[in-house]
Amino acid sequence: MKAFQQLIIMMIAALPLSAQSPQEIADALSAPTLDATGKRLVLPQVEGAQVELGGVDYEQIIGPDGSVSQDVISDTPVSVFLRVTKDGKHADSPDFTVNVPANWKTDVPAGSNPKPAVIPAILQWKGAEGMWKPQGEIRVGSRGLYDFVKETLHAVSGLPVREAYDDPQYDISIEFTKDPIYGEEGYRIVISPKHLHITAYSDQGAVWALRTVQQIMRTHDGGVPCGEIIDFPRYPVRGFVLDAARLPYTLSELRDVINAMSWYKMNDLHLVINNNFIFHEKYVDAKRDPFKESYAAFRLESSQKGPDGSPLTSSDVSYTKEEFKELVTYARKRGVRIVPEFDTPGHALAFTRLRPDLIYKGAMRYHEKRRCEMLDAADPETLTFVENLLDEYLVPPAPGKSAVLAGCDVIHVGADEFFGDAEDYRRYADGLLRYVQSRHHTPRIWGSLSSKPGKTPVLAKGVQLNLWNSTWMKAREAVELGFDVINTSDAYLYIVPFANYYRADKNLAWLYGHWQPHIMYREKLPAGHPQLLGAAFALWNDSTDLLHNGYGMYDIWPIISSSLDTLSQKMWGLSAPPDSYEQHRALAQSIGQVPGCNPLHTRKNTQPITISPERLHSPLDLPDCGPDYHLTMELELQAAPEGEEQILLSSPTGQLIGVMKDGCIGFRRANGTEFAYEAKLPVGKRVKLELIGTPNHTKLLLDGELISRMRLNSALCVDENFRPRTRELISSFVLPLQTLAPSFHGKIFSLQIQ
Repeated sequence: MKAFQQLIIMMIAALPLSAQSPQEIADALSAPTLDATGKRLVLPQVEGAQVELGGVDYEQIIGPDGSVSQDVISDTPVSVFLRVTKDGKHADSPDFTVNVPANWKTDVPAGSNPKPAVIPAILQWKGAEGMWKPQGEIRVGSRGLYDFVKETLHAVSGLPVREAYDDPQYDISIEFTKDPIYGEEGYRIVISPKHLHITAYSDQGAVWALRTVQQIMRTHDGGVPCGEIIDFPRYPVRGFVLDAARLPYTLSELRDVINAMSWYKMNDLHLVINNNFIFHEKYVDAKRDPFKESYAAFRLESSQKGPDGSPLTSSDVSYTKEEFKELVTYARKRGVRIVPEFDTPGHALAFTRLRPDLIYKGAMRYHEKRRCEMLDAADPETLTFVENLLDEYLVPPAPGKSAVLAGCDVIHVGADEFFGDAEDYRRYADGLLRYVQSRHHTPRIWGSLSSKPGKTPVLAKGVQLNLWNSTWMKAREAVELGFDVINTSDAYLYIVPFANYYRADKNLAWLYGHWQPHIMYREKLPAGHPQLLGAAFALWNDSTDLLHNGYGMYDIWPIISSSLDTLSQKMWGLSAPPDSYEQHRALAQSIGQVPGCNPLHTRKNTQPITISPERLHSPLDLPDCGPDYHLTMELELQAAPEGEEQILLSSPTGQLIGVMKDGCIGFRRANGTEFAYEAKLPVGKRVKLELIGTPNHTKLLLDGELISRMRLNSALCVDENFRPRTRELISSFVLPLQTLAPSFHGKIFSLQIQ
């Protein structure tokens, strides 16, 4: 059989190209070349068929018309594909690599600086001799971005930064050009011993240039090797999907995520605003009602209330409208756009609780036990309800005021994992996409139409689509329909922390060496397909409610940061990584965290801290202390009124609680997750309390005796017997050191931290 197949292939290959199908012609095409001038791409010709340039991954180097940039300072490989049209049908070729040589004429002097290593790697570099290194202060000549420049350069250099736009002795200057040669996000840096000059088309390009400068300064003793850089991304969307609904994150934690994304030139933060525990069958099988008990959250301030007066807004962690507007602005200044997701008609328990009359009534192919979270896509009133809800954020509240999400160009409408009728789904999705467009935002949606075939058309033009699973949506079908697509492959790019599935974070070495943004699970688009916007990885908090083990942002930060630095290289840079994964990890360690950002609250000074007696009843104003630490306190509780909480240590990151409302010792993180030890402080007795913080675990000792049992009090979590979880807890705790004993009825005699 194999020999027969090979014979057929040989026979087809022997046919003249004009006699073959479009796909056969495309598969047999030779690679395009550059003409003698190096200014134009030359395509192969086929009699009886039309061969056109289908797309390229670096349009700044080879344009859609085949023209080749004459501003290339180092040899650069560009991925191209060709489109064959014959008899009204078309097909795409495999990817070809065209090497575009540097087109400047002078040789690089001997001893010129090698390309400095950053993450993601610089695209083009032309070395020179010498080093730019500011002394004493950094004088900045720029009419824009000055506050960002001042903040970031001071953080990385430690030097004072001052504005010096008209000073010819500037150290750094930033110039904006109307020539879009670098694209929206590209930039050029020319480094001489006395000056560093940045040219960019937009603020975003200038931000990325500054990030490059900062990283180089980190690894070159505060300087930057002389030379010239031209850099721009391979794909315009380089994203991170963060499920902020099923595990709450504080605004401070979200700012840390934004800063880390900016550090690695990741530009698309997709925040899931509403979602719920998905395994409702665990409640149903236990004869309990998931509609009443399953965890669900909607994180934004809202005026919407349920029939019993209960608010839509989550009671544990939420963001006011002004706070979220400020977060969007904060991200924009750092080159990151926020894409909020409002997920309907599935994953919508927060909304069905608000409108139980709008729970889906149609037939469900499977997951009947999850009906409680499905909005009724068949009822026109559902679309009206959701549109009215979104109007709270997309329509200005008053003349002269801006809408809450005015700064969000893209709005995600969710629409994944709806298990009802296909036509119901298609009508609903089409209506919601058209509504978002009518509000002058670009809609984004989870791909689902391959699993929901039907007659009802669904808007595709101007719509972005996450390709997350090829059963739900096939890549080729999506682009043929007209969607712009983002690779968010669950097989490669999903992370569910502490679960036994979807663990892209455990596969980063393979992703770094082999995966590309155009490779979905069992599917591949041409690398330069014009409808391929880029890629995003996603962190989903499926392990909430009955499955939650207590983890928080501290515990998943290493997962987020290592995924960001790895995947930023794959989404920004060339298809072939610049080094091995082991070398990449070493470089990430050498470059370090984003300046001014310390999400793990690592102690800069590891010397023991002893609080003198006169400071034992005043604000401490010390930096919070992440694991590892050993806190020792001698104290005496003098009164424990029933139901009254008494705080020993407090800061915006959390509280160490000497007396919880039930009398036990415990602690609470800023996101509301609360742990209690099965121990109480005795009244009227001086005791030694020790708290030993390590990653994953926080131990309590009273007078040297280890308190072995603790429970998770959070509403996020009970075990599968519907009792507070006490086993396999992740109890990491950042020690809060801003305020001492703000509500403690007793005396503190000593306090030491090692």
